[in-house]
Amino acid sequence: MTANPQSKEDDDWSVTHVVEYEIATSWARINCMSRQYYRMAEEAYSRFITDSRSPIEHPGPDADPSEYIDRRERILTAAIQTIVFSAMACEAAIYDLAAIHLGDKYAESVLDKLDVLGKWLVIPKLICGKSLRPDGPAINGLRTLIPARNALVHHKSMPGIRDPDDHEKNRAIDERARRQMARILDAATPAFQTVVLLSLELNRLLGTVAGVLPIFEHDSASSRWQTDQEVRDAILGCREIDKRASVKPHY
Repeated sequence: MTANPQSKEDDDWSVTHVVEYEIATSWARINCMSRQYYRMAEEAYSRFITDSRSPIEHPGPDADPSEYIDRRERILTAAIQTIVFSAMACEAAIYDLAAIHLGDKYAESVLDKLDVLGKWLVIPKLICGKSLRPDGPAINGLRTLIPARNALVHHKSMPGIRDPDDHEKNRAIDERARRQMARILDAATPAFQTVVLLSLELNRLLGTVAGVLPIFEHDSASSRWQTDQEVRDAILGCREIDKRASVKPHY
């Protein structure tokens, strides 16, 4: 038997459902690490900004370079810690979110098989029917954070013994080494921003504080808010980024 639509409305085979959802606003879990990882990232990022804003010039071949080398090493160490602990905060937080709202068994046996980007896209939608913006600043930040973390975990060194007659090859190795270090330093600020932006968008999406990351909507949210102007400015900047993104249509 074939359908015989009687009107334009009858010819529409789609159905719209309005679904209510519940968000847990209280829970008890132990050994949650996402906030601890964030605090470690925040402390490292504070050191990274402070040292980066007062660089020391190389003293030249005839002077003691120890102070210059020490400052350079501190900046690099802080950048690495910012990237790694920011990524760890994001991964721990999204697991906690899934376990709280969807159950530990489902979170561990099904959702934990997704990569971290897939988790941040899928899990909020399973909870409330809406996802974080796939093209928004939070998810785009995660797209840059995860490769930056992976590059550190799977770091590849370069040869240090050179052929003194092959100047072109030596210059190429030096340039690759310079770019490698520059990528680490360039990834520190986006890494820290990603944690803040994910928290802001997730809370807005759920309509309540998710609780799996620190909140950044209020001035006392950050543990270094009152004492560290650099961290304060970074969080305020993320609020502005999130505010601009929130007014765009979400398809």
